[in-house]
Amino acid sequence: MQKIQISERSLKRGKVSWEQSQEDLAQAKANVKTKPEISCLMSVQASINAISSILEANGHFQLPAFSCVEMLDLALQYHEDLEKIRSQCYVLDSSLERDVMGNAQQKNLKFTTPYARTCHQAGQTVLKSVKNYWKSGPKISEKS
Repeated sequence: MQKIQISERSLKRGKVSWEQSQEDLAQAKANVKTKPEISCLMSVQASINAISSILEANGHFQLPAFSCVEMLDLALQYHEDLEKIRSQCYVLDSSLERDVMGNAQQKNLKFTTPYARTCHQAGQTVLKSVKNYWKSGPKISEKS
């Protein structure tokens, strides 16, 4: 993973990822009952984008966006309070062990509405914690 210094550009990249994470979580919520497999995927994507926003704002680029837990491990250097979302990141990563059609690969579970709710709640917790980072972390310029 490569890193540059914090800059106006890196802060803008972080802002874009943060905004995308909120849109992804809204899509997750909208699909909980009708398409639980899509809901789970969107909850994971929302969380990865949220955590990525911290890393991007701090100058990281070419991020390995494959796991909430791995992204969390990288982001802890900027905000130690993120450690409290580790269990939610494990829940979200567990859905990556299933294919997009909801068939379990390593676990004998299927995507269900209750599981999608659990993933969505985990995503909400991750985004809430990242939002707290933005309140105290590097400021994002509102200039375009």
